[in-house]
Amino acid sequence: MKVPLSWLQEFVPIESDVDKIAHTLEMAGLGVEGIEEFEGDVVFDLEVTPNRGDWLSIYGVARELAAMLDLPLKPLTISVPETEADISEFAKVQIDAPDLCPRYSARLVLGVTVTESPDWLKRRLEACGVRPINNIVDITNYVLFELGQPLHAFDFDTLHGRQIIVRRAKDGEFIYTLDEVRRELDSSMLVIADADRPVALAGIMGGLETAISPFTKNVLIESAHFTPSGIRKTARKLGMRTESSYRFERWVDPSGTVRAADRAAQLMAEIAGGKVCKGVIDVYPAPIEPAQVSVRTERVRKLLGIDISTEEVAAMLKRLQLEVKVDGEVVHCLVPTFRNDIKREADLIEEIARLYGYDQIPMTLPKGIALRAGESPRRKLENEIRQFLTRLGLQEIVTLSLTTPDAERMWGMDAREGKLELRNPLTQDHTMVRTSLLPSVLSVVSHNFRNGVRNVWVFELGKVYRHGRVGEMASTEPRRLCIAITGNCYPVRWNLPEETGQADFFALKGIVERLLKWMGIEGVSFERGEHPTLHPYRTAVVKVKGETVGVLGEVHPKWRQQNDLPQPVFVAELDLEFLAAQAKLERKYQPLPTFPSTQRDIAVVMPEDFDAAKVLELIKRVGGELVEEATVFDEYRGAPIPEGHRSVGFTITLRAKDRTLSSDEADEVVQQIKAAIQMELGLTIRG
Repeated sequence: MKVPLSWLQEFVPIESDVDKIAHTLEMAGLGVEGIEEFEGDVVFDLEVTPNRGDWLSIYGVARELAAMLDLPLKPLTISVPETEADISEFAKVQIDAPDLCPRYSARLVLGVTVTESPDWLKRRLEACGVRPINNIVDITNYVLFELGQPLHAFDFDTLHGRQIIVRRAKDGEFIYTLDEVRRELDSSMLVIADADRPVALAGIMGGLETAISPFTKNVLIESAHFTPSGIRKTARKLGMRTESSYRFERWVDPSGTVRAADRAAQLMAEIAGGKVCKGVIDVYPAPIEPAQVSVRTERVRKLLGIDISTEEVAAMLKRLQLEVKVDGEVVHCLVPTFRNDIKREADLIEEIARLYGYDQIPMTLPKGIALRAGESPRRKLENEIRQFLTRLGLQEIVTLSLTTPDAERMWGMDAREGKLELRNPLTQDHTMVRTSLLPSVLSVVSHNFRNGVRNVWVFELGKVYRHGRVGEMASTEPRRLCIAITGNCYPVRWNLPEETGQADFFALKGIVERLLKWMGIEGVSFERGEHPTLHPYRTAVVKVKGETVGVLGEVHPKWRQQNDLPQPVFVAELDLEFLAAQAKLERKYQPLPTFPSTQRDIAVVMPEDFDAAKVLELIKRVGGELVEEATVFDEYRGAPIPEGHRSVGFTITLRAKDRTLSSDEADEVVQQIKAAIQMELGLTIRG
């Protein structure tokens, strides 16, 4: 908003230089975007915060400067020369939608001459960035900038029935607005209508059929208060933004409608030779009362850290045009309707801080020690997980939470349910929030391949998003851990075989196993699974005590080819929320074994689709405390193994805590294990 200095000086005696005025405005909260020169006058280009509709006028800015600098504010004197003819004899106003239009005021000026505005008026408007049109329209714009109250001037003779009806539009209605565009209306929009048709979009723009023209003789001045939400919705739906809608969307003082109408009528009488009818039509069925807010001086001292008296607090608040009453250490305030942003004690304290001067408030260190200082247990666990994975040779990455359906479709996840699309995305590349980390992490792997990096071992800790109840935004933002590996975990050296440290399914499974073991999570198992991104025969579901907590596997060749990945990529995604709840990071140490261990190998013939993990589980269960470890060491296919079967070799490590196991004892345990494999699992023991 452009504000000429000469116009401000009509209301407040500012003698400071321009830089000091700009600094004062900045300290008040008004952003000074620029300072310009216009025909010898200084013009401030101000950025107004959305909660301060009272600043969207010359008088409002002058009022703020007077308060900040403790200067007198000159009231605007309005004197309307009225005729004997009463406005009620000519026009009437009816409000059918008081929830959208609490107040509607009107003045009638007869016998105007529509012509060019005087030079002083045109210069004022041009300094504010507005093109002059004619004296009647220019007066409405002048009052808008002076008092912040949008006005509209109707050619009174074009109003059917000589009446104004403020109502909701009817579905299917239309209006030609002043910009000569046909606007389709619906019942959510508020219009100003005459007896037959809409003649203006309330608070946004007037209609073409009732506009001021060179032939206009009689003018009806509209000065109303419209609810911000209604104007905002209509303006957004129609794609319109005007000086009027900009102000109504933020807040226009409901107590200022009559004053603004009087000011416009006064100027039309002076400049356009009009005769102002006696009286004002003012329909105000449910007046908006000033808010009553109190502030405690002790609370001001505590929050701002300044030594201030109750009398000083009251004096500052009076400078803001608030009605003040002191009761001991409490100051009670009646807040005028132009300050709808002051609703509670904290708002008054903020006003005191502005007037006292943010730069005058001393800097002090907080006293005492916060009882809950430091990292939360969840954040501490995540940081330790980061360090653990980094020690395993992985690098952390951070990707955006916003994505697109195309990004998920690239990895076969377009059919997933529960997508959360943004209603108003800022760009086409960020139209939804992610429901999985896999597409984001795999996109990083693909980006590295395109830039010639073939060894990628990375992980990400981040949020995904889940649907809440129907019609609501996402109600949960669970944390997930995603790991992706491909190529070697470290550069190949002359003294190491090329396949050393190569990423594969079991390397990834080993990372997950080591992580879960380090977290102290028990009851971990892996089962065959499916996932749209992963290879159908190289995918495992990760379970903890029977609950599914994640998935891992090799990326499907189809998606590798589609994303130009020339070598296998292996990924895992884990539910960090569940794992964190199960984690037991407290370490319990035990002495090293005193007695030696002994090992036995067995080979088991099983169908191709049989899980070797079931055999490992049985070995540990049957062997009990004597089985220290059981691992797979070999896999064989071919004669004499039947087709469709494989031979899997298992190494069983046996140890007793209190003695050295004899060979006979070890053999007996192994025989029990073999018998259980044959009886319970129906498998064959080789040899």
